[in-house]
Amino acid sequence: MINIWLINQYSYPPGKSNWRRHFDLFKNFPKENYNIDVICGSFVHDRKEEILSKGEKYRLINSEGIKYHILSGILYKSKIVRMLSMIQFFFKVLFFSKKLKDKPDIIYASSPHPFNGLAGMYLARKYKCPFVLEIRDLWPETWVAMGATTKKSIIYKVFAYIEKVLYKNADKIITLTANKDYYISVGVDEKKVEIVSNGVDLEKYDSLLKEESPVKLLENKFNVLYTGAHGTANCLDNILEVAKLIKNDDIVFNFIGEGEKKEELIKKSEEYNLKNVRFYPPINKNLIPNTLKNGDVMIVVAKNTPLYKYGISFNKIFEYFASSKPIIFSGNVANDMVKEANAGISVEAENIEKIKEAVLSLYSVSKSEREVLGKNGRKYVEENYDTKVLSKKIEKIILNLLEDKNV
Repeated sequence: MINIWLINQYSYPPGKSNWRRHFDLFKNFPKENYNIDVICGSFVHDRKEEILSKGEKYRLINSEGIKYHILSGILYKSKIVRMLSMIQFFFKVLFFSKKLKDKPDIIYASSPHPFNGLAGMYLARKYKCPFVLEIRDLWPETWVAMGATTKKSIIYKVFAYIEKVLYKNADKIITLTANKDYYISVGVDEKKVEIVSNGVDLEKYDSLLKEESPVKLLENKFNVLYTGAHGTANCLDNILEVAKLIKNDDIVFNFIGEGEKKEELIKKSEEYNLKNVRFYPPINKNLIPNTLKNGDVMIVVAKNTPLYKYGISFNKIFEYFASSKPIIFSGNVANDMVKEANAGISVEAENIEKIKEAVLSLYSVSKSEREVLGKNGRKYVEENYDTKVLSKKIEKIILNLLEDKNV
């Protein structure tokens, strides 16, 4: 039996969050061969709600053989308090780990923030086992790209130092980027780096198609859908500008989700007096398949940032491929999957005129032509990004590490 400890403050049990990368990947591991313990926090970042009840310090949830150890922590709204919650989680993991009876054969720390990685590095040294570091966001480079800090700031320098320490001590780095260029640029041996993108559980996705969506799109309209976060990085104001330019009442832009920019977007839509834009609250991830099924075209706009020269791995884009609907993608990225799959129309980042042309182009072609593009996307995700395919990649990496250790 191989014991895996997975450390990630934001890796919640299914149903508690729309984030489920690790569940979708590790649930496919043979139960007779693996024992998987996930250590996570109680505050669900994407839903801003608690898993634990008031006064509850810990809870164990077993989901399809994966054990989730949920630790209490600080509730946060500001970036400063969020930082404190990261540091608190680091120490809580170290103390809690002593209570786990099955000692780890491998430690897998996922890094939406680097304190997960620091905890993993420390425990891997303590238990003398291989340390896998998964990089979800390129900290602190992401902060710089989004304008949250500069390379001259103290916080950048601190996180850059932590980043180098983690890269040096990891036995293997798993990245979601499209290439290894960034890691090579900071001195990491490319043999240490493996690429395992996000993806979609197609079996689960298809099983949920009959779940009725609470989102009721306007009938007899050409519905363009966006689902997910309404934040700075999502550039949804670009889509509003496109809606303003399009003088066709048959084309409706639908925004489903939540985020710090949502109120601002709603206000701007009202100022523009846009009758072709509709906003919906966030929905449970299980309702996404049926929601997408009722749309005509999906849309993703990626911020124009040098960071994306290393590639993207947006969760929503894999769901869009799974929906068999054509996709409009705006972005300057290393891996333009929509173009590669011939699953829609790709244009340069944040080019409002080109996005408008893409919308009108897909509106003007026949339904059968759009169906061809959608089927191309579905075939592409089946072959490359089904979580069953990605799970096998992760398992192979783990087995190779354990084999190397025992040689």
